[in-house]
Amino acid sequence: MTNRTRAGIIVSMACLGAVGCGAQNSPVAPTAAPAPLVQQPTPQPSPQPSPQPSGIQPIVTSLAPRVGSTQGGSWATITGADFQSGATVSLGSTVNAWVHDTATILIWITGVHPPGVVDVVVTNPGGLEARVPGGFTYEPPESFDFNGDWVAHVGHDYEMDMRFTIRDNVLVSVSCDTSGPLMFAPPPSVHDGVFSFLGNGIAISGRMVSPMNAVGTIDVPACPHLGWWADKGGEVAVSRYAASRR
Repeated sequence: MTNRTRAGIIVSMACLGAVGCGAQNSPVAPTAAPAPLVQQPTPQPSPQPSPQPSGIQPIVTSLAPRVGSTQGGSWATITGADFQSGATVSLGSTVNAWVHDTATILIWITGVHPPGVVDVVVTNPGGLEARVPGGFTYEPPESFDFNGDWVAHVGHDYEMDMRFTIRDNVLVSVSCDTSGPLMFAPPPSVHDGVFSFLGNGIAISGRMVSPMNAVGTIDVPACPHLGWWADKGGEVAVSRYAASRR
């Protein structure tokens, strides 16, 4: 073997695995990965502040009566200050109400409601409200006591007086407008806050809607085919009468 051949073999062996030894076999440096695309967040609109209530702040000082029937139909008087025309009233749910003046709201009628305690809320048209936590209670009518002397108003405009008395859960006397006391045989008894009688040309019925209030119908010669509402002892008859005449 010649010296030249021997030198070529040595050089070839030295190049095996060597980087940059022979241009035709030079490795190519790896290409850098492109930078990942960054998703820019979509600009979000700035939250707008909720509109604040405005107007006049109502004030509630009392409510009477503070108990109504779970069967609905009760009424009450709210007293206070700064009530505005169009104010709404909630007793667990919105009820029919009328602003008599800036110091008086008449609740005309409540709806059917489960038993329990609820807040009284009066809200003026501008959104400001007065809240009395636990200010009203719904109770079943059978829990009310019907015994006592009742002053009622009867007629298409509730313009006539009617009076009746219940003793020992029995209706013992009724007079309507100018009539004398009406007789019942047998006298109707009260069950679960309700009574009714039909016979001898007389018909009358009633049901309690609160511990102090009752409603019903009567059909007698002096007061034919009429509805009535009553207060025990006539304690809040004036306010209810004002609402019925509006």
